[in-house]
Amino acid sequence: MCVTVSPVAVHITKSKTTNVYLTGNQKLPSDRNNITILPYPQKGDGRAMINTSPVNLLHANAATSLPPCDVNHAVPAAIFSTGGYAGNFFHDISDILIPLFLTSSILRPNISLVLTDYQSWWVQKYQRVLSAISINDIISAPTDYPGGTVHCFPGAIVGLTYHGFMACNKTDVPGNLTCVDFLHFLHSSLFLKTFGPPATVTTQKEKPLMVLLSRRNYRILLNEEEVINLAKDVGFRVEVVTPKEATQLQFIAELVHSSSVLFGVHGAGLTNMIFLQPGAVLLQVVPWGLDWMSTCYSKPPLEMGLKYVGYKIGIGESTLIEKYPIDDPVMVDPESIHMKGYDVSRPIYMEGQNVRLNLTRFRGTLETAMQLAEF
Repeated sequence: MCVTVSPVAVHITKSKTTNVYLTGNQKLPSDRNNITILPYPQKGDGRAMINTSPVNLLHANAATSLPPCDVNHAVPAAIFSTGGYAGNFFHDISDILIPLFLTSSILRPNISLVLTDYQSWWVQKYQRVLSAISINDIISAPTDYPGGTVHCFPGAIVGLTYHGFMACNKTDVPGNLTCVDFLHFLHSSLFLKTFGPPATVTTQKEKPLMVLLSRRNYRILLNEEEVINLAKDVGFRVEVVTPKEATQLQFIAELVHSSSVLFGVHGAGLTNMIFLQPGAVLLQVVPWGLDWMSTCYSKPPLEMGLKYVGYKIGIGESTLIEKYPIDDPVMVDPESIHMKGYDVSRPIYMEGQNVRLNLTRFRGTLETAMQLAEF
């Protein structure tokens, strides 16, 4: 991430190349005339960088003359990419919206958002959140000017800083902001009920609501109906959300916000924990061989004022047992498979198994979730 408090000229073109011209006495490190930045947080992830267009920082001098301004702005710019893994809900939150919330906190809402790798559907999905960050129109590459447009700002932030899996490092600049602050901001921007008594407080007549995230492609809960009936028997009301319904941001936000427990098999859908009220519960089913990856969803709840319950399936609850011998490394040593790289482990553990829960064993986990939801 690069920050400047002096004027800049930002030349945005259809070619997916953005040039930021530094003016006055601003200097680049080691007296270089230009530096290229990939304005998406996970710069060490080659897959993400393939879909991220570069931003060139140029020192305006005789060799790189400052272009005239087409549009002048009175507030600084935040320049970032909606390429990378944008479109995956987990990465939308973890890689873009949390870093953007933290980065813009001092200036919000008096800041202009400049999006490279602009995707209209992405902006439309998160319009309410983006509007709460900036009161100004989103700036992107023009579609009707082949030569692009030059926007001039009194300062700029180029790129975003990654804080970890749905994490807020309050010791980093600007500091003193936590994931609870992010949730409060998010709920407010989506017009969800203001933080108040935990969602877990219910009347004697009302049972706690469990929202079940149903899966359709892989890591499917094969005995979903039996699990639903078991949850009802334990004392929950159950609402099932399909993958298509889960893409409707306002719908899923309001439903999860009204629930006491969000439940699902490991996957990006569990990111919807961000809509839970304080004190509510996230219940994650951890498929075979995904212990480490499950921490993407087991650690954040504790930083968000939520409660977490995990259910690690037994070897007989995974359909992998139908594909591999019981003594195969896939079954007895998943770590050795992961060491071969994600391209090897993903087709096996992420995309190659479904789960069938042992109802007797799982009942205890549901009872634990119920106890946490009631108090």
